[in-house]
Parts: sequence; C-alpha cells; structure tokens
Amino acid sequence: MVIKRKALVITAAIVAALFAIADPLGDSHHGLGKHNHTLADLGNIVFGAFLIGAVVLVLLIVVALIQYPLRYRRTAGKSATE
Repeated sequence: MVIKRKALVITAAIVAALFAIADPLGDSHHGLGKHNHTLADLGNIVFGAFLIGAVVLVLLIVVALIQYPLRYRRTAGKSATE
C-alpha cells in the first residue's frame, strides 16, 4: 500500500480535531471535566484517541518517507530504460 500525501493530510486533520475537542474537555482536574465527571471521562477518552492517532500519524510519515525514494528510484529506472 502506497501512503499518499492525501492520507497524511486527512490523518493530521483528524489528529488536530481530536486534540481540539479534548483540550477544553480536560480531565478531572482541568477544563470542563473539573466540574462534570462525564465530561472528564469523555475528555480522557478523546485524549486517548488523540494519542493513538498521533502515533499512527508518525508511523504513516515514517513509512511514506521510506516509500518515497523507493518509488522515485523505480520510476526513474523505468524512464531511463525507455
């Protein structure tokens, strides 16, 4: 599977949105969660999803950086033989 720029941009947007949602919710000590236990739990869940998404984004970027030279080399080799 080839990792394209569009997939990286979509993943980055999702990660940013998760952080933007989790930030005001906070946890049991900060944000809206300080006053509402349900919002604190929701904030923790969304923040956990943000962390997982951030790890996935980093892995996708690493794979894309590895794939890029390999695709370029393969494409350059085909055009040189024609």
